[in-house]
Amino acid sequence: MLLDIRHIVGIILLFVQGLMKIIKESKDFYELERGIHELTQKVSRQLLEWAAEEMDRKLMENRDKRVWEVIGFRTKQVISIFGEFTYRRRLYRNKETGETKFLLDEVLGIPTGARITPGIKEIATKLATEMTFRRAAKVLSYLFPHISSMTIWNVVQEVGDEIKKESEEKKEAVFEYGQIPEGKEETSKLYIEGDGVVIRLQKSDKKKGEIKHFVIYEGKEEESQGRYRLKNKLVVSGLAEGKNMWEEVYAKVGSKWKLDKIEKVYIGGDGAEWPKGGLEYFSGAEYRLDRYHLQKNLLEALWYDEETYDKVREAIYQGDLEKTQRMLEEAIKKVKGERRKRIVRLLKYLTENWEGIKGSEGAERLGAIEGQVQHNIARRMKRLGARWTEEGGDRMSRILSEKANGRLEDYTTKWHLKQEEIKKIMQPTKQEEKRKYAEEDVEEWLRVSLPILKGPFASKPWIKYVLKELTRANGLAVGILRSKQF
Repeated sequence: MLLDIRHIVGIILLFVQGLMKIIKESKDFYELERGIHELTQKVSRQLLEWAAEEMDRKLMENRDKRVWEVIGFRTKQVISIFGEFTYRRRLYRNKETGETKFLLDEVLGIPTGARITPGIKEIATKLATEMTFRRAAKVLSYLFPHISSMTIWNVVQEVGDEIKKESEEKKEAVFEYGQIPEGKEETSKLYIEGDGVVIRLQKSDKKKGEIKHFVIYEGKEEESQGRYRLKNKLVVSGLAEGKNMWEEVYAKVGSKWKLDKIEKVYIGGDGAEWPKGGLEYFSGAEYRLDRYHLQKNLLEALWYDEETYDKVREAIYQGDLEKTQRMLEEAIKKVKGERRKRIVRLLKYLTENWEGIKGSEGAERLGAIEGQVQHNIARRMKRLGARWTEEGGDRMSRILSEKANGRLEDYTTKWHLKQEEIKKIMQPTKQEEKRKYAEEDVEEWLRVSLPILKGPFASKPWIKYVLKELTRANGLAVGILRSKQF
């Protein structure tokens, strides 16, 4: 094992010393609880540092000495769920190529330059999707010291860039290299709804930007009486032009579903031009104006005249454009000012989107986008006072989409340990199996490793007698000390 009896004794003493001090000095249970939490973090950090140093030593002994030479030590600080810890590891150079690397970092899967562990990265990212970076840092700092708003910003930047990189690679594979997407799932119908979310920008020539938000699903299924959910939902978002986003949507749809099995695609929008761009990407697709925006425009123009409102609404659902236009033209003649302008805008809106208004089987199933926009994007990115850079807005919208897809963890927990290598170096050597510890060996190591044993606490009962029990020559502990390493 990586830790021997000296480490076990050291941790016991470290924990007992801290616990006694906390119990003695705590004024209330809050201080007691917080003190024990910080103590367990400290103990965990010490264990990990010892384990890392021992792994590094074994990697040095097991390396190919003909190829790799040690050229020095470097320290690294990492923020983890048990606080910030520092460890030393050896830097190696390849004698033939001049390449340098840290063998320990490779075995532990720690990327070059990484400062945040996956545990903290996951928590920080999820908090950042619910609140500002500053508030997220404050919440995290209660449990994990050394967390700042800049730390949260760096995490969001890293995760957002990774999500975008994956999307760009899928898009390029299809539109630059002509690869055919190979989705695994099958459906005969697909519904794609798109809507824009306007956010306030900073550090940009533009005051506002529009996030393109898409929700793709196979239909709706009843969850409970009167409540429905979207079947097999996929969410895509980004602060980019409509053409670029539709290419991403097509590539992601193709990587999820078998495109040749999809018989019908219904595309829903609010009347804006960019959602209609999907008709160019999906063969035989039909555009439908979603009913939320249709109803909204009707109410804004005709709220004051219930009779005209009912007649126009009925003509729309009968699919009679001429009748709809005639009634609105008559209504325009009866009013002036702002009411007249709104009816004129309504007439223009209905005429331009009539193909998307006509009833069809697909139209009956659209209308989910408004709720999805609010739940997935708007409640985080449009909160009072929120301003985004163009890059930051794009990153956050992509992170929120992957959160809605249930895939956010895929981008925050990717430090893969080299298990086979770890198992190999954890095996004790023949020399280590023969090694025994005397009481003096343990005491000397503890004095070097744990400075508390040198000061006024050295004579305290909790040190004196714990150490004595663990090292006495005629008790149970001596059998541990003189047996194989743990």
